[in-house]
Amino acid sequence: MGFPYHCLSTLGESTILCGSKGTNIYTFDIASYTLLSSWSHPFSRKGGLKVGTDEAENSAGQESEQPPSKKRKVDSNSEDKTGDEASEKPAGEPEAANGKRQGKNRKPKQPAPRPQEQPFVILITATSDGKHVVAVTGTDKTVWVFEHDGKGGLKELSQRYESVLDLPKTVSDFHRAMTKRPSAIKITADGKTILCADKFGDVYSLPLIPSTTAASEATRTSTPASTPAPQSTFTLKANEFTVHSARNLRALEDQKKALQLQAAKDTPKETPSFEHELILGHVSMLTALATASSGGKPYILTADRDEHIRVSRGIPQAYVIESFCLGHKAFISALCIPDSQPELLVSGGGDNELFLWNWLAGKLLYKVDLLVRVQEVVPDALKIAVTGLHTYHAERGSSVIAICERVPALLVFEVQDNALVYVQTLNLSGNPLDAVVISNAENQPSRLAVSVDPLIPAIADDSEMASDPVDQSLLFFNMEGNSWAAKPDVPLPAIETSDENLARPELDKLLYTVESLRKTNAEDADDGEHSTKGSIAGQEDTNSMDVSETA
Repeated sequence: MGFPYHCLSTLGESTILCGSKGTNIYTFDIASYTLLSSWSHPFSRKGGLKVGTDEAENSAGQESEQPPSKKRKVDSNSEDKTGDEASEKPAGEPEAANGKRQGKNRKPKQPAPRPQEQPFVILITATSDGKHVVAVTGTDKTVWVFEHDGKGGLKELSQRYESVLDLPKTVSDFHRAMTKRPSAIKITADGKTILCADKFGDVYSLPLIPSTTAASEATRTSTPASTPAPQSTFTLKANEFTVHSARNLRALEDQKKALQLQAAKDTPKETPSFEHELILGHVSMLTALATASSGGKPYILTADRDEHIRVSRGIPQAYVIESFCLGHKAFISALCIPDSQPELLVSGGGDNELFLWNWLAGKLLYKVDLLVRVQEVVPDALKIAVTGLHTYHAERGSSVIAICERVPALLVFEVQDNALVYVQTLNLSGNPLDAVVISNAENQPSRLAVSVDPLIPAIADDSEMASDPVDQSLLFFNMEGNSWAAKPDVPLPAIETSDENLARPELDKLLYTVESLRKTNAEDADDGEHSTKGSIAGQEDTNSMDVSETA
């Protein structure tokens, strides 16, 4: 099964689009719809990550590499012949499954890695000027930094793999193997710092271009660690030869196990060798990250699986909490600062509504029912999971595009007078995975690029599922007035990669992960209590918490 483009990013105000597909990253010029450059993960370049659709294909491929087996005539004396042939074989020499002897120097086949073990690109973003691109690969938890030459070419600045595939060893400060898997990344407004949130609730700051002089010092001071306990001087004086009773032997084994556990605790944990700093943390898995500013001061907005949105001060005072935005009843998976109204915040997740906040005051301003719009596309939908919120500047202010998991449409809202007003539903040929609005400085109409998974198992028949999804994994729309219109017949080149052999169930596990954040089914009790199209939220719906004085 072909891997669609699942992460998109614009590079500054140019017409260059950057997209990830499996373990690869590509850049396109959407003015001419041409491929400019590509980058492949070191494992893919070495050919070590080709995975078959099932184990049968792997076993068949291994057998095909061995010499063909000799055909035997089956008759009544076959048992006797088999016994004679077995007696003629040299003792101790193994026999292959096809009847041929294996050479002594034949190396056993290494099992191919499972699809979940492949280092797919799961996150991608770029600096506001488009000069650098930051990507994250999931399995190896690595942050990659690329330099953009302004013409679509990407130069890799991060080197990670050294000896796994006999690659040349590189000692560099661009090694960014995080200890925990990143769940969200953001680049600060000055374009100098990467904010990396992980699934254990921590946010780290990493310099975009680390200084070589500070790297060695950072490993000793950046990440706080507790003072190690003094090592125990206790040693065993007894052994199996001096202890004879069963009771004392059990006690001796318990003492050995206790010493092994103590030795494991005393062993210092490995920490990343690059410059990094822990700046804030949640008690739950972080799911979304955003940056904002107010009054010339930077702020960091973080959301977690436990329905909390935290507003913290920017670096270096990220430990100071300015407010909380409380009101969600399910997980939060997307945050968005409207383009022309930076004092507002739009959030969404497992709730049936989109929320509009005054984030600095922690005040809920408005809620709009999103499930009603989704049911116009998918009538059987009972719950939704927002996977992305994207903003752009429209004629009458800021607009927000909402993406819901397994819903083949984009929902467009406009921010007007502290409210979210429905504008348009863009029906798509597949489930949307990501979207970006491309606006250049030449006063041309904005364009919308959407990456989709063309296969929709819920509504597609066998003939549709047999079609090639690669040619339709990127869709484009043009801005006409205040709405979007599809751009037909985009001549974007189809690209085949080594990730094309994924089975449909494995691909679904990789692409659709947001709904799994839902912890319980407690929301079923509220099925008959849908919100109205829009309602002004009073102060009793949420309480702002200003704890900056107690931080």
